[in-house]
Amino acid sequence: MKRWLLAIVLMFGCVVPAFAVPVCWPNSPVNIGPGRYLNYTQLQAWWTTFGVPAGTTNPHVFVAFHASDRVCKTTYGANVWAQITGPNSLTNMVGVYTISHGVGFQCKRCPLVEAEPAPEEGLPEG
Repeated sequence: MKRWLLAIVLMFGCVVPAFAVPVCWPNSPVNIGPGRYLNYTQLQAWWTTFGVPAGTTNPHVFVAFHASDRVCKTTYGANVWAQITGPNSLTNMVGVYTISHGVGFQCKRCPLVEAEPAPEEGLPEG
């Protein structure tokens, strides 16, 4: 019984973090609004306000990701996330990323799935 419970806990521990970005159909997330850019001053203000947890491997990347994500969520709602687009993507840079580069991003969301309306016919009278 303990092994079964441990297996379930480990399974959810490994699966849940994968859903940090909402699951959409492949290649279906849509852009919301225009591309945005946060400069050094804005990123430094975010860092000062919210801080970076101890032990964070790269605090500059942490700040860029979370500051851009907060802008998207504040502007468009909780079901929106930020995708870093440039001018300096965080993973494809030559050298190390610092917040002095600023960060360009696009707010994204899954397309809305509209439910089919209920038929106008009422229930049969019985």
